[in-house]
Amino acid sequence: MKALSVKQPWASLIALGIKDIENRTWACPKKYIGTRVLIHASKIGVKDGWRALTEAQIREASNKGLIGYKYGELPSSAIIGSVVIVNCVQNHPSIWAEQGVYNWVLANPVIYDKPISVKGKLSFWEFNLYHDDDDAENNKNLDTNYH
Repeated sequence: MKALSVKQPWASLIALGIKDIENRTWACPKKYIGTRVLIHASKIGVKDGWRALTEAQIREASNKGLIGYKYGELPSSAIIGSVVIVNCVQNHPSIWAEQGVYNWVLANPVIYDKPISVKGKLSFWEFNLYHDDDDAENNKNLDTNYH
């Protein structure tokens, strides 16, 4: 299954269904539109932590229960959920959309109860859900270990 690494707090906001846009400098390849992809929380988060959010974004995240988590306690270097990429546009009206870049529109988020520890990569990368490795037990339950 394809995976996409995203810095925290954006990764958790996406997996929890709070952030409906992923901003990238490159367009999402058409073959991934309509596809469910795994969300990987990168090892290194954004420099400013929660301060990277605008006031409107903080309000939305607070209303949905995320702000209150200590930034340092958000998972990292792990697959934390999945989402469907439904479109790729520019200048989307969402409060999460940045102007002048590509806004990947996301839907149907799933957050996993137990993050799956794995090193991420740039761009899209393949994660074998059932690879026989140290995380095999987690991988077996990947499809069902969400809220």
